[in-house]
Amino acid sequence: MVSQANATAMGTIIQVARRLRMSYSEPVPPKDYFIDLGERDGLKVGDRVEVYRYVPVPNRMASGDWHVMKVTLGELRIKQVGESTSVARYEREREINSLPAMEYQSLMLGDQVILKTGLPFK
Repeated sequence: MVSQANATAMGTIIQVARRLRMSYSEPVPPKDYFIDLGERDGLKVGDRVEVYRYVPVPNRMASGDWHVMKVTLGELRIKQVGESTSVARYEREREINSLPAMEYQSLMLGDQVILKTGLPFK
C-alpha cells in the first residue's frame, strides 16, 4: 500500500454489501463497498476514490495479441475508515452510454481504486 507522504494510495474493492429492506415500500438501501485501504494508507472520512477496471481486449486482426484498457467506472466517497479497510458509497458514476461494451458495467469485486487528490471527475 502507501508508506510515503507523496505516494498515491491504490487498492481494490474486496467486498460489496447491501442492507436488506424490511418491506417493498422502503427504498432500496445503497451498497457499501469495502476497500483494502485505510488509515495506514492515509485515507480519512470524506475522501474520494476513483474506481476503475482493466478490461482485456483481444486483437481480432492479429492472432493471439491482447491489449488492456483502463476504464474509469465512477467515484466513491469514504464513509468509515479502519486501520487497513474502509467503507465507501457511490459518489458519482459514469453514464452507462459513456462506457465501452463490457460484460459487467457496475462496480464489482476486484475493481481497482485510487485516492483522488483534487482532480476533477472524468
